[in-house]
Amino acid sequence: MNQTGRGSDNPSGGMQSLKAAAVILVVVLVGWLVLHRNPSPAPTSAGVTKGHSSHVATTTTSRPTTTTTVALIPAQSIKVQVLNGVGTGSLATEWSNKLKTDFGYDTLAPDNTTATVPASVIYVMTAGYIPEADDLATRVGLATSAVNTTIPAPATAPIKATERAAPNLVLVIGPDLAGSA
Repeated sequence: MNQTGRGSDNPSGGMQSLKAAAVILVVVLVGWLVLHRNPSPAPTSAGVTKGHSSHVATTTTSRPTTTTTVALIPAQSIKVQVLNGVGTGSLATEWSNKLKTDFGYDTLAPDNTTATVPASVIYVMTAGYIPEADDLATRVGLATSAVNTTIPAPATAPIKATERAAPNLVLVIGPDLAGSA
């Protein structure tokens, strides 16, 4: 006696085996494709050995990097105050004129600092103006490390209390910029 679905008398048993084999084959094929499909190749290295010497060749590929560029506020919309941190001469006036004439900044009345400074520095007085401060540093010949990003400027900054509210940026001229206005 044959049980239903078993034995050679029932053709559906063979058909089920074929269907199961097909499903397994498809799953294996899809798995293989997923594992071997790599849109960006990872760094690889291959070693080649001949006799007693060896040579390792390394090929490295990397994804292209994308850089997001922030649009700067136009110079004519940035209020910059220049302060003379050297203590002598009319450096603040000279630099204010240069920033307005050469770069188009909205310069406020130049003044002196409350104390002399060892080096030039740019203080960010308004939140959101760090990229503009970095740009100003580059334009006047300073490294972006000369930008003080503490907002508001620290109490130790040589800026008069009455001059802290109006500017977006304050450029303090030190000895390093004294001769280049």
